[in-house]
Amino acid sequence: MKRKIALFYVLVTSLCLTVFAFILFHALGYRVNRSASLPFLVYKIAPLMKNAEIKRGDCLLIDLSKISNHVIDKGVERGYVNLREPMMKRIGAIPGDTVVLTGMFLSVNGEATKITVASYDSYGGELSAWPDLKFSVATPITLPSNQYWLISDPERGFDSRYFGPVNRSVFTHMARPVF
Repeated sequence: MKRKIALFYVLVTSLCLTVFAFILFHALGYRVNRSASLPFLVYKIAPLMKNAEIKRGDCLLIDLSKISNHVIDKGVERGYVNLREPMMKRIGAIPGDTVVLTGMFLSVNGEATKITVASYDSYGGELSAWPDLKFSVATPITLPSNQYWLISDPERGFDSRYFGPVNRSVFTHMARPVF
């Protein structure tokens, strides 16, 4: 009987320590990326300063509720976008960069990427490249001031390939990979 009570106390203590560590982890500004948009890593989250420089490759948290876009609305309907939780994405192009969707491929400033444009989501729902382009058309888009092109690492990520460039005002936090 004493053994069962001791085991119970060990389990309860372990659970309490785990919950405490989780709360402390978030309170200190750390987040484990659980989405398929970026690698499954621990990121240090910090508020984005008003005049902070944003560079290609930076990871940012995006408040998608600030974007009025029928493609994002469709993502909410299909269940792969949650407007209550910021989405974490990588910056693929910055103001002045030229993005080209050629066929099913994306290039930035003339450099091909490994990122493709899917015609269907993982649920079988139809997708089209922004702005509802035909896949055979090459359309260069030079990003104006304050506009950024978001990318995901996996082929199936939901990003600017589908909903277009976003304004800087939708960025809330910077996310730096820790481990």
